[in-house]
Amino acid sequence: MRIPALRQLFPNLPSQPLLILLLLVFFKQAGNGMVWTVLALNGQDLGASTAVVGLMISLYGGTRLAMNIPAGYASEKYGRRRMMSAGCAVLVISSLWVVVTDDLPSFFIAVIIQGLASSVFMTSALASVADLGTAGRRIEDMSLYQAANMIGASMGPALGGILAGLWGYDAPFWANGLIALCGIAAFAAMPWKEFSPENAHKTRTAKGQMGALAKQGAYIGLMYFSIFYVRSASNWILMPLIAHERFGIDLAHIGLMLTAGSVANLCMLGFTAPLNRMVGRLWAVVISSLVTLLACALLAFGDDPSYLWASSILFGVGGAIATPTLVAYISDIAAEGQRGPAMGLLRTCQDLALMLGPILTGLLSDHLGLGYQGGLLGCLVLLAGATIIFRVGEGRR
Repeated sequence: MRIPALRQLFPNLPSQPLLILLLLVFFKQAGNGMVWTVLALNGQDLGASTAVVGLMISLYGGTRLAMNIPAGYASEKYGRRRMMSAGCAVLVISSLWVVVTDDLPSFFIAVIIQGLASSVFMTSALASVADLGTAGRRIEDMSLYQAANMIGASMGPALGGILAGLWGYDAPFWANGLIALCGIAAFAAMPWKEFSPENAHKTRTAKGQMGALAKQGAYIGLMYFSIFYVRSASNWILMPLIAHERFGIDLAHIGLMLTAGSVANLCMLGFTAPLNRMVGRLWAVVISSLVTLLACALLAFGDDPSYLWASSILFGVGGAIATPTLVAYISDIAAEGQRGPAMGLLRTCQDLALMLGPILTGLLSDHLGLGYQGGLLGCLVLLAGATIIFRVGEGRR
């Protein structure tokens, strides 16, 4: 069915370029998930120790962290589509590099380069969602982006496992490279009118507003960091440990518990935009924090497995409200020439939280003398403090 016919049935569909972009994000994240399924096993097959595999994965994340903001600036200078195509091209080369290499150092370098490609693509894609959408439906567009991102990332590991089981460890990398190659072709054919740095009046407007963006961006970045810190530390690390050690829940049921949170996240995305229209973006962020704080409290003090299920679902609901709202928030305050760096800032805060959250939570759990409740206390203090700062700072505007 063609897009005009679809639009008659679904008048609220985003633009055709944005739909194509969301589809490409879905496949990009699915390809990324396929690779992660076999990354550690492939490294060990080449002779890597567990420590070396851990270092490799950390450097992958570190490369993304270092490249997010430069990638945002590059997307302003050279164009979003050109940068996403470049990210796909690097991904094709690095995927083939993994396939043909038979020594550990080359494999190590290829994986780090994949982190660079991921940063370039995803930062430019996030800014493109703001470019290709409209201010009136910003939350809906960002919710669709999060859904495409999340569904692709969730399906990727299962598909990667199937491919590796049928054709070996190289198969997911072949698939990832093919997806990236199709992305290059799609970007070349996509109808797209995007911001051009040659628009002098827009560039001057952007420079004049850098101070305001830096101040508001700090508030928004702090909230973004806090949300992902709490999610990685509480939901991904401590919840499985508490479920297993305190309640004796087996791994299958822990997986179902975490899946319930993901399903709640996807279901809530459809209600995020109406909530924003009802209470405004500032209060939508505050509500998401209160929901997440309640999830932490249930996880810390719940004396029955049902509290863990409720906590997982609330984490999903809080994340579904916070993430699209904060991305839309910074999209609206950033002039066109600032959107790339603004999205790079958010992705840097996210990657930094995903790196620091598990480490600091482990240290707090081990050394505060409170067990896992010590790690959760750190999450509660961080998110509550960030919410107060955000509410007071933004409330003055």
